[in-house]
Amino acid sequence: MKRAPLHVFSVAMLVATLAFGQEISLTKDFLTEFEADQIRLAQDPNERVPFYLQFAKLRMALIDQLLAKEELGRGAKVHDNLAEVGRIVEAVDMVIDDALLRDADISKTIPVLLNTERELLSRLMAIQEKDLDDLWRYEFVLEDAIYVLEDSIEITSEDLAARKSGLIEADGAEKAAREKTMSQARREEVQEAEQVQQKEEKEREKKRPSLLKKGESLPSQQR
Repeated sequence: MKRAPLHVFSVAMLVATLAFGQEISLTKDFLTEFEADQIRLAQDPNERVPFYLQFAKLRMALIDQLLAKEELGRGAKVHDNLAEVGRIVEAVDMVIDDALLRDADISKTIPVLLNTERELLSRLMAIQEKDLDDLWRYEFVLEDAIYVLEDSIEITSEDLAARKSGLIEADGAEKAAREKTMSQARREEVQEAEQVQQKEEKEREKKRPSLLKKGESLPSQQR
């Protein structure tokens, strides 16, 4: 089953949040400070996604290392790393959604993303098949990480144009639902604010400098 597009974010909120790399506020609790700095500096989604995938693979390597031998407190460490794998994959999905809304070219990143996610999923499913005494300590979070990866692979494999349309449609439905809960006075205030915003945007368009000389016009305006 697919998750709701963009999780709980509206399209406008997502664009505003990710425009300046501010998803760090959402991910800092499962990224190290060094990792968060790398994400902050990688503004291009084609740079940011590989960083996230690198961090997920690092945690997977730590999980494999922990499961290689029994030691006190192993279950808690495995649990935490599994949780972080799931959160990282969710962060990647947010970056992809944002890139689609901005019409960024991520065609070369998608195959890399899918290959890595399939590899991670295979390794997580292999853990389920092992007869581990402490599996009960992290079984739930393991199942959750597997679900997140399966879901991410599914939505990443679909047509990107359709995914973008779904994001926009979901945002429209969310906006309509919010308006239903508003009082008539509040609804009128919101509509008035939107009209003012549209008017200001038109004014800014008019004031933008033109490189055309007096009397010249664009080909589209000569018809």
